[in-house]
Amino acid sequence: MLRSTRLTAAAVLLLSVSACSMVPDYFKPTVETPKAWDSRQDALNVWPDSNWWTGFGSAELNRLIAEAQANNTDLRVAVARIRQSEAQAKIAGADLYPTLGANAGASRTRQGRQSLTSSSTTTTTGSRGDIIRNSFSGDLTAGYQIDLFGGNDAAAEAALTRLESSRYNRETVAITLYSDIASTYFQLLSLRDRIRLANETLGVAQGILNLLETQRTNGAITDYEVAQQRSNVATQRATLAGLEQNERTTLDALAVLLGRPPQGFVVQGNTLAAITLPPVTAGLPSELLLRRPDIRKAEADLRAANFDIGAARAARFPSLDLTGRIGTQAGSTGALFDPGTMVYSIAASLTAPIFQGGRLEGGEQLSRAQKLELDETYRASILSAFRDTEDALGATVNTGRQYGFATEAFNQANDAYRIVEARYRAGTVGFLDLLDAQRSVFSANDTMVQAALGRYSANVSLYRALGGGWDGSTLGPQTPAD
Repeated sequence: MLRSTRLTAAAVLLLSVSACSMVPDYFKPTVETPKAWDSRQDALNVWPDSNWWTGFGSAELNRLIAEAQANNTDLRVAVARIRQSEAQAKIAGADLYPTLGANAGASRTRQGRQSLTSSSTTTTTGSRGDIIRNSFSGDLTAGYQIDLFGGNDAAAEAALTRLESSRYNRETVAITLYSDIASTYFQLLSLRDRIRLANETLGVAQGILNLLETQRTNGAITDYEVAQQRSNVATQRATLAGLEQNERTTLDALAVLLGRPPQGFVVQGNTLAAITLPPVTAGLPSELLLRRPDIRKAEADLRAANFDIGAARAARFPSLDLTGRIGTQAGSTGALFDPGTMVYSIAASLTAPIFQGGRLEGGEQLSRAQKLELDETYRASILSAFRDTEDALGATVNTGRQYGFATEAFNQANDAYRIVEARYRAGTVGFLDLLDAQRSVFSANDTMVQAALGRYSANVSLYRALGGGWDGSTLGPQTPAD
């Protein structure tokens, strides 16, 4: 009776100890959340659609992003990392379950008759009277480590949380990819607009040069004015060559984003004027923390680090291992399962670290320091999200104003150039006046095109800052496995 009581008490004590967890309580760092955005009070208080790029009304852009979803290398890398995290979670979770193994063996020995002491398994007598002994065995082994202080459970939870983090990372990569494709596509169209205008400008400059050469032949002007215009034409040609090179590199960059080699890659679009500028949406600052997968990833990394602390603390305490074995051994396969051949054993071992030279204590200190770092990383990601959104909202206002002023400047410069050109042909103004007017209209034209690009880029940046319309789900389209 006393023995039974002691065993019961020991079992209760063991269960109570095994329920103990070393994982500290988790508290999410707090960051002050603004109630409203400062830059755009008039923005639509809705979140963008997850397929936000369709709002630009470009079938070609839609096709390019669809191709990137299937072939982009960064997306494939992100999916491969998810699979790695799944495998790591499976490995970490295995320590929560018993292990079971099996083995079988067979041996054959030859023994001289004079050295024979027993021959219970003798099956054959050799030609010289030697004894040949056969032996067969088989057994099952089982082992289980009782998670006294929750170390294995904490490690498994940390691995599962990192799997969650890897899925958020995939969504972050996807949002970045789609915004990069849209930005690069719009930049390509803008460059083609600038190239077209540069060619028109070069044609105008060449026409003026032809006029000056005619006037010089007639003795109306000197070589000085002709040389100045030739320099202007050469400068315009150099500008055109630079724009064409930028177009080439931008096209190549777009091809790589799609996961294809740049050779033979063609984009049909040739002007930003064909692209629709969608309305500005902003959402609420309080919801942004749930709409940005990079913030969710940072928070998942922080939770995983909290579990790491528990695992590191548990490693400093004793561990209890249970092992069991059941097997059989006989001189023939037919006798392997006879009752007299069966053997079994059960064992328990308690292991406690006594002196490790500070290794285990250092491991816990390392886990705590890593969590402190991730605390600040999480806060920084939230602050960056608020800043990105505020900057993008401000840009949608200011780039629109800039485009309006640039358009007005170009129209005025163009009108001034036509007036000066007419007066120059009439002989009422000098060549320097014509040259200044020509340079002004060229510069204003290019500025206007770049300002137009700024409006589209600001919208793309806003969609990216708002999380690309992500709703918190990690079940989006995945890159197919090779």
